[in-house]
Amino acid sequence: MPSRPPFALEGLDHILLLVEDLAAVEPFYRDVIGCSVENALPEYGMLQLRTGKALIDLVDVSVEEGAWARPSAKGGRNMDHICIATGPWDETAMRAHLAAYDVAIVEEGVHGGARGESLSIYVADPSGNVIELKGPPAQ
Repeated sequence: MPSRPPFALEGLDHILLLVEDLAAVEPFYRDVIGCSVENALPEYGMLQLRTGKALIDLVDVSVEEGAWARPSAKGGRNMDHICIATGPWDETAMRAHLAAYDVAIVEEGVHGGARGESLSIYVADPSGNVIELKGPPAQ
């Protein structure tokens, strides 16, 4: 009979997204999503962004330094979306914030997640990666 792993899970450490044109994608995560730059690794075509307790790593596969991460098929995806848990937010203010950056909502609805059911708003970054912004469950 299999046993439990010899470690406890503590949450996401980081995700790595493949992007094209890091200079166009960085402002989306910094200004729209609210991440801060944690570390730049230009020798790998990579930028690490702080998102709460976790990181989002962006690798620019359009430059030679990021060639190591290119998918075998051009345009191939290695993930459907990422979900970023947020603190409470006012829905009207959230919509106004996204509109101010010309960021379209591609999907929305109440969905389950690690913290329970709550409103999710899905947007796409300039490389087409889908980001789910998920507020906390209603009290």
